[in-house]
Amino acid sequence: MRLNIKGMITNDDDANIYRDWLGMSVTSPADVLSKLPDDGSDLEIAINSGGGEVDAANEIYTGLRNYQGRVIIQVESSAYSAASIIAMAGDTVQISPVAQLMIHNASTYAGGNHNDLDKTSNALKSTDKAIAKAYAVKTGRPVDEFLAMMDKETWINADDAIELGLADEIMTFETEPVTNSISNVLPRKTINRIKDLVNENKELKNNKTDSQPSEHDKLVQAKLAILRK
Repeated sequence: MRLNIKGMITNDDDANIYRDWLGMSVTSPADVLSKLPDDGSDLEIAINSGGGEVDAANEIYTGLRNYQGRVIIQVESSAYSAASIIAMAGDTVQISPVAQLMIHNASTYAGGNHNDLDKTSNALKSTDKAIAKAYAVKTGRPVDEFLAMMDKETWINADDAIELGLADEIMTFETEPVTNSISNVLPRKTINRIKDLVNENKELKNNKTDSQPSEHDKLVQAKLAILRK
């Protein structure tokens, strides 16, 4: 199964406000977790998101980590901010060669007296450590290393993501020509070989001077007969 994480990440209660009233593309925990297969089959998660709410991202991350089957994350273009947390949930994290991650400190709006602001500051610091823990668990690197990167707001391209251990593979796009899956369709390399032999056979016919086929003629004809079977 393949699921998409697109647009802003938000909580379940607010998702429809963004969708129905503002026409925005959003993803909430229910959009992902309610669709997980019951049979533990492999799951592909395609991410293209600028981030959003940390708590919603954490819920999706935890749900994917708890999933019994294999989770393959594909960062198609962007996994910024909260979306980068979800990206860490994959057993295998694949990243497009043109995609990026972005990690930074959590932020919020605050008001009140100095005690209120101190509480908010402590909450943000705790949130930063929780986010950095997701990166550390994935990579085996120290939490403090990622806290320092988050403090500077760090943009991470595909090669750097591999080097840091935040991604496992850079996606490749080389595929065989699409067929209609009929079992007797020949592979492309076999078709090319037949073409070579046909051309070789034509040249021999054009160049021969007697009516009897040569031993080389017979060999080419035999090869063609085998390939036609």
